[in-house]
Formats: sequence, structure tokens, C-alpha cells
Amino acid sequence: MKRLFALVLCALLPLSSFAWWDDAWTVRQKITLDTQAAALASEASDVPVLLRLSTGNFDFLSASDTGADLRFVAEDGTTVLPHHIERFDPTNELAFVWVRVPRLAPANATQHIWLYAGNPKAPAPAAAAPDAATWAVYHLSDESGLPQDASGAGRHVAAGTATPVPGGLIGGAARLNGDGGLQAGDAALQAATGLTWSAWIKPERADGELLSFGGLKLSLQGGVAVLQVGGAQAKSPAPLPLNAWTHVAVVHGPQAMLYLNGKPVGSVGAAFAPAGALAMGAGLVGEIDEIQVSTVARTSAWLAAQAESQGEAARLVKIGQDEGTEAAETGYFMSTLNNLTVDGWVVVVLCVIMFFVAIYVMWQKAMLLARQDKHNPAFNNAFAELTSRLRSLGGDAHVHTAQLEQLAQQAGTYQDSVLLRIYQVGARELQSRFEAAGDEHGKSGLPAIGERAMLAVRASLDAQLTRERARLDRGMVLLTIAISGGPFLGLLGTVVGVMITFAAVAAAGDVNVNAIAPGIAAALLATVAGLGVAIPALFGYNYLQTKIKGVSADMTVFVDEFVTKMAETYGD
Repeated sequence: MKRLFALVLCALLPLSSFAWWDDAWTVRQKITLDTQAAALASEASDVPVLLRLSTGNFDFLSASDTGADLRFVAEDGTTVLPHHIERFDPTNELAFVWVRVPRLAPANATQHIWLYAGNPKAPAPAAAAPDAATWAVYHLSDESGLPQDASGAGRHVAAGTATPVPGGLIGGAARLNGDGGLQAGDAALQAATGLTWSAWIKPERADGELLSFGGLKLSLQGGVAVLQVGGAQAKSPAPLPLNAWTHVAVVHGPQAMLYLNGKPVGSVGAAFAPAGALAMGAGLVGEIDEIQVSTVARTSAWLAAQAESQGEAARLVKIGQDEGTEAAETGYFMSTLNNLTVDGWVVVVLCVIMFFVAIYVMWQKAMLLARQDKHNPAFNNAFAELTSRLRSLGGDAHVHTAQLEQLAQQAGTYQDSVLLRIYQVGARELQSRFEAAGDEHGKSGLPAIGERAMLAVRASLDAQLTRERARLDRGMVLLTIAISGGPFLGLLGTVVGVMITFAAVAAAGDVNVNAIAPGIAAALLATVAGLGVAIPALFGYNYLQTKIKGVSADMTVFVDEFVTKMAETYGD
């Protein structure tokens, strides 16, 4: 029954939610148009929506270097939406793309579009023209000269003075010095039935003219936006902030309306009457960005969508993660890896190398200590048995030498015993002392070794003891490097990643959580990698050090016991 219910439920779901537009594109991201967060009171049509792509929300490695393979598909999964790339910078991982959305639902509805990329063979799409009501679009990202019209209609700025500003609100901006501003106009503008003018301004002074077209004027007076038509005027309720971006719009149809940040703040009851050229920013001292001019009176919802998709706190657009096959199978972890920057990958790769080196050292050392734990006690028992019957062998030095050699040659039985190697050194020293002493015997009747010879034997044992300790500690320094260096290396990767993320967000002007969170999560992955190296290395190091200290204590005890028993047996 449960399976039948699941099948019925899947059959009822819209097929377009799962259909892939074209298999040649390997990357798909869901872009949610949150009209509720943007507070759209009514439906808006033919809205140019700005998408800010940055390190935090888009994998630039998956797209072509020019963005030619970018495609935007409507919610139905088949309709390709026209788009225009204002800037695509894969080096700095930053892009500004305008997508013309045919319809934006009001605040009580939800909708989304799809972003496709990852097709290196995709041809560049045809230039996307805005809707018929758009007279001109000035992105103001021109590196030199007068601003150019990006709508394709060729209505470029005819006169004026503007200084390019590379780091504007949306790509580049223009700086005006209050010396005449920008002028444009043609017959189509003179024959218009209405006017909508919108722009982002960042004033440095509280006074200056922003717009003039016939009898319509928009200016700042003491920071207050003042709209004048004939003798009537409307004012904003509060002054505009200086040195901060504000969206300003004028809609003139049956009446003139003033909008700030997508919200109406005043109106003048005067009908539209086109006359003269369009003068923009004639008295503005500050920066201006993204001027859009339409020959109709746009709706309040259209202007609200503009302000909410273009501003620093863009609430209309939320860009989701890659919904490709790999991302769907591997989940959030792979999505985080996809957002990892080059410096983060360098740190992660170094941490992975350190991790495997640490694991190898711990495994090798643990196996060695385990074998020594097995063979050391066995050799110690054999040594105790030998020394207990040395006195019963008589005074023949050759017999004692043979006994020492027999135990020293049992390398196969105690091959990993560190005590065996120490004993072999001591046995060789004793044999050479027996040969030097000849038939000389001590008071006990056993082969005699003098005090100085016994000190020489002790020195040889101590030297071998030091070498064995060094052998046990060999490679442990790699674990200390992993313990202390891993977290710092990871922290470095995180700090650099956070810096890059905030720099990209600042350049894009997109401060919503969807733009910041993926980059921060990817940056934190470097710290996770560093801790992933340090924690197991710390546990392994402490365990191995405890075992090494135990073996070192056994060696010290064995040397003391060896010297003591040899002195008792062969001392003169």
C-alpha cells in the first residue's frame, strides 16, 4: 500500500519539476524569485531581473570562460528566457547577468527559473533585447568614453561628462561632478505616451539636479528628493543618505510618481507632456549606476522588482545549489567542495597528504611496538634462564662464549626484540674481553673481566640503548607536525577563503545569506581538514608515546640487569 501511494504521489507531481531541459548541459541551479520577501503587491511583467553570480553561489569552473553556455529556462522547463551578460569575470569569479522574466507573481505566490551551464560546445546566444517599452539601458560600466546604450537600440549618451568607476553597485558605475551630467534623446522619446526613469545614485552632496525632461524635474534639496512638474511638487519624507546607494525612480503618466527603493513616496497630479532632451545627473556630485528609461509608465510592482533584485540586499533573487546528477547523489558535502576556491583546495590537498603520512607512521609504529611487546618478554625469559646457569658452566671461557653466541644468534626467534639487539652488543663485547683475558680466572673460578673492561661494556650498551631509542622515535616528528601544523594550515585556508568570499560579495553587492553561506561553508572546510589531520594524529601520538616509554623503560632495566649480572658473574 505504501509503495502504491508513493507511485501515485509521484505521478501527480508536475513532470517539469524533474525534467532536464537539455542533456548537453551538465549543471543546473534553481533560482527562486521570492516575491513575498520582495513584497510585490501585484503582478509584474517583462521584468529585467539581475542575477549576481559569485564564488558563493556559482561554480565558474563549470561554465565557459565567457559565459556563452549560460542558459535560463522558465519554470515550465522548456521556455528559454532572454538574457544579457553585463560582465562575466571567471578570474575573479564574478558575473552580472540580466534575465528578462515574462511574469512575476504577486507576494502570495512562488516561482522559480533554472540556470543551466556546463556545455563547452554551446554557441553564444543571440543578443537579447529588452521589451518594446524600454527606450534605453545604461549600465555605466564603460571603461572610457560616454555611456553606451545596452538595449541594442543604439540610443547612446550624446553629450556630457562622466568618470568611470570600476567598483560600482552593479559592475562599474559613473562618477558625476555636477557639471552638466548626461544628455540623450530622440524622436521615439518625444513621441512617448509616458516615461519611467530609474537609477541608483550615491550622492556626496545634499543638493543637485538628478533629472530634467521638459517641465519635469527631479532634484535633491538638502538631501530630500523633490519631484517638480510645472508649479506642483512632491517630496520624499526623509533625506536620502549620503555616500550610500539609493534607488530613485520617476514614473510619469496621467500623474507623476516618485519612488525610492521601489516604494512610492509622493505624487504630482500633472499629465505627461514630452519635450526637449533628457538630462540626467546635471547637478549630482557622486556616483550613478544602472539608468533605465522606458516610454511607458511602469507599474509599482515592476519598480519594486527592480529595486529588490539590484540592490545590496537583493531579496527577490535566491540562487540555489547545483542540481546536477553528482550533486544530487553526494549532497551538501559535494556542494561545499564545488564552492571551494583554489587556495582552499591547496590547503585541503596538503592536509590530505599530511593525513595519509600520519596514518602510515602510526600504522608502522604500532605494528613495530606490537611485535616488540610479543618478543621482548620472550627474550627476557631466555636471558634470565641463561644467566641463572652461567656459574654451573665452569671456568672454561670457550663454553661461556658459546653460550653467549647461542643466545645472540636466536634472531629468528626474537627478531623484533629491541632487547636482543642490545644483548648482541653486550655479548660481542664480553666475547672480546674473554679472548683478551685468555685463561685468566677470577676468585669464583670463572673467566675474569676487569673493572675497566666492564665499564667499556656498559658504555657500549648505553650507546646501543640510545640508538634504539632514536629508532623508536623515528617518524614521530611527522605526527607532531600534523598535530600542530594541521589546524594552523586549516585556519589559514579558512581565513583566506572568508576574505575571498566577502571580497566577491562586496564586489557583487549581494549580501543575502544565499550568496555568503556557500562560500563561508567552503572556507570552513579547510579548518575541518586541518582538524581531521590533527585529531587522529594526536590520539595516535599519545598512544604511541606511552608504548615507547614502556619499551624504553624495559631497555633501561635490561641494560642495568645485564651489567649487574655480568659483573657478579665475571667480575674479578
